[in-house]
Amino acid sequence: MIVKPYKAASRLRDARERAGATAENEMAHYLNRKFQSDPDVYVLHQLRIEDPDQPEQDGSPGVCQVDHLVVHQWGFFLVESKSVTEVIQIRSDVDGDDEWTRTHRGKQQGMPSPILQAKRQSEFLRNLLQRDPSELVGRVPFGLRTVSRIVSHTDQRGFGKAPMQLVVAISDRGRIRRMDGWKAPQKPFRVFVTKADLVPDKIDSELEKHRTGANPFHIRPVGDYGLWSMEPQEVPRVAEFLAACHTEPTLPVPRPDAEVKQGGFKKTRKQFPNAGELWTPEEERELCRLHDDGWRIPRLAEHFGRRPGGIRSRLRKLAKG
Repeated sequence: MIVKPYKAASRLRDARERAGATAENEMAHYLNRKFQSDPDVYVLHQLRIEDPDQPEQDGSPGVCQVDHLVVHQWGFFLVESKSVTEVIQIRSDVDGDDEWTRTHRGKQQGMPSPILQAKRQSEFLRNLLQRDPSELVGRVPFGLRTVSRIVSHTDQRGFGKAPMQLVVAISDRGRIRRMDGWKAPQKPFRVFVTKADLVPDKIDSELEKHRTGANPFHIRPVGDYGLWSMEPQEVPRVAEFLAACHTEPTLPVPRPDAEVKQGGFKKTRKQFPNAGELWTPEEERELCRLHDDGWRIPRLAEHFGRRPGGIRSRLRKLAKG
């Protein structure tokens, strides 16, 4: 069932935004085709939630953006769409974390890990849902309340242990190279890095594991699958609550055409397509985070499509320079 439909953006000027929108639209199409008639699975597209109780470094409300969210009786799937027209490479670094490289027009460039990005989003959602779970889910079964109070100091069910499985969906035209035998995390639940058209069937397969794990008459254990669940009537309540939390971003006011310098600026825009564009709050927060992670000016300039001088100027304004 589609709780929050996909809304196509209109007249996107930035090439990266257009490519990202195409990838999201592609993934939305596959999820809708698979689950729009399923009464037990609830899908939300382009979910954006602001939460002042999870603030950013500058004190502004924290923002969680999930490309596609699937809510089911035993947990959640967060699907992160990535536009890849050539090759994406994934390898482990010295600490065992995942390191990502994307090839565009024959040139390799690093990119933040979509898995870590989705993990941060999942914890944001978990904190939001856990703040007042009594509004969404009921108490533990009567016979287990005493034990629950001893172990957890409450008999109120919550979302602290809710499975939030991560899926990175690579656009259909892209290719995935797992370098040096890299494998996605498997515990406590499997993380998927896969082509967009394969995502719905992989989610369906995982749902079956949750159903099997929740069946008390199943002889063989299925890991942690099925250990957490909602009542059937609670699932739409949670999905509709999250949809109601959605907020549209505040768009910056575009500059008048007279303020845009011509001549040599056109040449600059070919190399740095976002040069001269206003910074959005989301871009500023990402810039601060990547700068704190050690990204240098040339890499930041390439990532944001802006001139190095513009990067330095923005960092100074944000007290990062």
